[in-house]
Amino acid sequence: MALRACFRTVLFGRTHVFLLSSRARAAAASLLAADPPHFAKRYVRTVADLLGEHSLLCTSHGAHRRMRRAVAGLFAAAPTAAFAAAFDRLIAARLLADGCTGRAVVLDAALDVTFTAICEMLIGPQEDAHKLGQLQADVMDVTQAMLALPIRLPGTRFYRGLQARKRIMDVLRQEIFVRRENGLKLDRRDDFLQTLLLKSHMDSPEEALTDEQILDNILTLIIAGQVTTATAITWMVKYLGDNTDLQEKLRSVQLDLASKHNDAPLTLQHLNTMDYAYKTVKESLRMATIVSWFPRVALKDCRVAGFHIKKDWIVNVDARSIHYDPAIYDNPTVFDPSRFNDDMKPYSFLVFGAGSRTCLGMNLAKIMMLIFLHRLVTNFRWEMADHDTSLEKWAMFPRLKNGCPIQLTPIRKDKMH
Repeated sequence: MALRACFRTVLFGRTHVFLLSSRARAAAASLLAADPPHFAKRYVRTVADLLGEHSLLCTSHGAHRRMRRAVAGLFAAAPTAAFAAAFDRLIAARLLADGCTGRAVVLDAALDVTFTAICEMLIGPQEDAHKLGQLQADVMDVTQAMLALPIRLPGTRFYRGLQARKRIMDVLRQEIFVRRENGLKLDRRDDFLQTLLLKSHMDSPEEALTDEQILDNILTLIIAGQVTTATAITWMVKYLGDNTDLQEKLRSVQLDLASKHNDAPLTLQHLNTMDYAYKTVKESLRMATIVSWFPRVALKDCRVAGFHIKKDWIVNVDARSIHYDPAIYDNPTVFDPSRFNDDMKPYSFLVFGAGSRTCLGMNLAKIMMLIFLHRLVTNFRWEMADHDTSLEKWAMFPRLKNGCPIQLTPIRKDKMH
């Protein structure tokens, strides 16, 4: 049965148009890649309230370009290589620490390790475990409030999210204050916050970022780096738990690679040789579609993909309908990494968006997924401990309610790959 090309609805008092499948691909070309000036990015208002008006996810065209230039250094070659090495050390330590045998909840483990890694990269190592735990809990409250009804009353999810944002901002402001009190001379600090503060101190007034811009985007980067990646890792582990034949195939390939690398710590060069693992990551991202749609608001009446769009309507490019379109992907509900042996059609793989607002951290996400996958599959076999596929309600990103519990069996007890 053919998919509908479009539907219109009203959400939170705004008219939304969802473009599906082939029309979504056409819209991706005209709205995401071209980034026309008569359209602006627009998530629901609650997202801007929680992340801040200066967030990369919420800013206008001009402000977004300036902000993107300011944070682009985080994703350059040298910081990326350093992040890969640090994340591999962290994964190795966590896997070895408790033996990781028996039952484990993947989402909890993934949220924990990605949060620690992203925070170290953005604001440096945190020695106070209680403070770090509270910060992680507050970040989760902000995330869980993104699609909540915007009711600012105590006890509501949105209110809890706003209060959590205030606490996060207080922690980050205190961190900035301490660094400035030391004259930004903490030379051993090479985290991203230090880089932004030094850059802001040296730049001309018109180019320097304000503290509010820095704060909003540190929070945005923490959420983008932790929650979305941990969710993707969870689905990846589930798909391989459901397809043990593919899990064994991947394990054979990765163990062979590990032997060639003499079980050395992973580097970007090692990751670049993981062809089948990377296809597994891509297939997991396609099937999970963590960001299901990309919204743009029309600033004037226009036409998009053959449809008349009125001013102030919000046009949503539905990525999930593209990723599950049988005209693009054979048997789209089947987990099959080998489908990426062939070249993809333009705008058929939108897991990180497209155009000038393509996710800046997509390479970091791929790195974390590859390292997590390699260390897991070369050290353990696993099977699903609970096959319930129920999703969390009102979650910004599609997550399993049970967190994906698995039963782990070590492959070798004497040595970690």
